[in-house]
Amino acid sequence: MQTPKPTDMKTFRQKFSALLIVLLFTASTLYAQDGPYYTVTTWKIEIPENGSNAEFNTLMKEFNQKIVAPNQHIVSEKVMRHASGSDSRDLVIVTEYKNWNAIDASATRQGELMNTAWGSEAARKEFFQKFNKYFLMHTDEIYLGMP
Repeated sequence: MQTPKPTDMKTFRQKFSALLIVLLFTASTLYAQDGPYYTVTTWKIEIPENGSNAEFNTLMKEFNQKIVAPNQHIVSEKVMRHASGSDSRDLVIVTEYKNWNAIDASATRQGELMNTAWGSEAARKEFFQKFNKYFLMHTDEIYLGMP
């Protein structure tokens, strides 16, 4: 049996490494499109002097009915408010999407819905002035559901 030359082994390793990289990249690209995907937005909220929990809840419900519920790219959405601990300002929104592409499609659809949901630019501006006064800052993450 003939012993492989060091140059043959080096060439083999290079080709094998290149093939492995291509396979891993292809697999991760294909896998990246599968889902489900979840966006998690954590808001810091505050009830201002000219606001109330009742108004905040009404505005959240209106936004959900006009923007989230009719958005066919959203599989589900959960809105959770901090219940216990030292900082009760957290509002966490977890939105589920069928796949990666649905996240972008959902954002486009949300823009369309926002342009039509309140009938006029003045009504939309009035709603978002009321709505936005409750939100201080937020963080966004995207998660892939595991099988």
